[in-house]
This record gives sequence, C-alpha cells and structure tokens, in this order.
Amino acid sequence: MKPIALAGASLCALLLSACSPQAGPDWFPLRAGDVTHYEVRYKTEAGKDNEVWTLRTREPVLWRDKTHAVRHHSQGVAYLFQVDEQGVRRVAHQTDIDREPQADPAAMWVLKAPYQTGTEWTTTTVPYLLMRKNEYPRDLRYTHKTTMTWRIVSDKEQLKLGSGEVLEPCLHVVGEAFLNLYTDPVNGFTDVPLTSHEWYCQGHGLVKFTREEKVLAGFLIGGTLTAERIR
Repeated sequence: MKPIALAGASLCALLLSACSPQAGPDWFPLRAGDVTHYEVRYKTEAGKDNEVWTLRTREPVLWRDKTHAVRHHSQGVAYLFQVDEQGVRRVAHQTDIDREPQADPAAMWVLKAPYQTGTEWTTTTVPYLLMRKNEYPRDLRYTHKTTMTWRIVSDKEQLKLGSGEVLEPCLHVVGEAFLNLYTDPVNGFTDVPLTSHEWYCQGHGLVKFTREEKVLAGFLIGGTLTAERIR
C-alpha cells in the first residue's frame, strides 16, 4: 500500500526546507511536522478489525548524499522520498528497529509528472487482502507480487469526505493489476484483479484510497480496504 510529507512555503526564511524540490508538489505536499490520521475500514471474510493509521512527516534527512523527505507510519516504518521535476518516488524505508534506512530494490513512484489526466506509470505491488483459507502463510503478500499500472484519470475531481468536507481539485489515480492464482479445482488458475483508487487533493495530499481484491469462492478469500483522512 501505498503511505508522505514537506510542502512549499512562501516564507523561505522561516522554513528553508520548503524551498527545495524535496518540498513536494501541491498535490502531495511534504511539510515537516504535518500529522495525518486515516480511518481504515475492512470488508473481508477474514474478520479484520478496522483501525486508525497515523502518518507523521519528519524533517528531511541526508541519505546517500541527497536530501529526502521522510514520512513515518504508525505501524512502525518510515519511508524516504525523492522529489524532483519528474515526480515523487519512494527510494528507501526504515523500521523502528533499523539503525539506517534500507534502500528499496527499485524506486517506487508515488506520483509521476506531469500531474494531469493520462499520465501513467507502473510499480511493483503485493496483495493487501488476499488470503489462503487453509494453508500457511495465509497472507499472499509474503509469497506473491505483481506489477500494477497506474493512471491519472482526472485532475479536476471533487471529493466529499465522510465528515462532509468537500475538497477540489483532486487527482484521481487508478491502479490495476492481476495475479494468476489457483483458486479452486473447478476454475483452476484465474486472473484475480487488484484494483486501487487514490485521491490526491491540491494542498492536502493523499486524502483517500481504496483497494479491492475480488476472488471467486474457493481456496482464497479477498475483500476491500478503504482509508480516509479524518483529521
């Protein structure tokens, strides 16, 4: 799943880091000190409880002779991001027990420029929700990965949150991927779709995302995940 932070500021004397490319685009501001909470809801046969994720943007760090924006996830991992005219990509991660950041196998795009309808990119992804019913490890995220194709389908979308707040304009980004899995003896191997939707609103960043992983009844179970900013 894809979780970032430090945005442009007019008073460079007060926030020097926001004057650098690492400040991020308006669609994905990276302001050191920002804290965002997401309500995460699951619909799955696995009976996963709903939860709240908290993402905190830290001060930029120097890693491998470059300055990177840092965002820490409440599940115990921080992500390092490279920001330039090409867009925003994740380049490393650091768990709470790591002494140093660990480079990702390959840089992973978060948003690719130009930030307009039609822009596409690909990333490696794993299933978030697909699980085996009777085999172990149950979570397929530990054994399977695939390539997801992302596309900005709108750069002028209006988004209404559960709180009633309306944000616009927003980028609506859709990701699509498939996993070829043995679902049951009748259907054999089936292309199981993984579909993601993300909304990045100007000046706010990522405010909502969903992941749907539908699978035929059989050896596997899937479900949906919805995360929305609550404050």
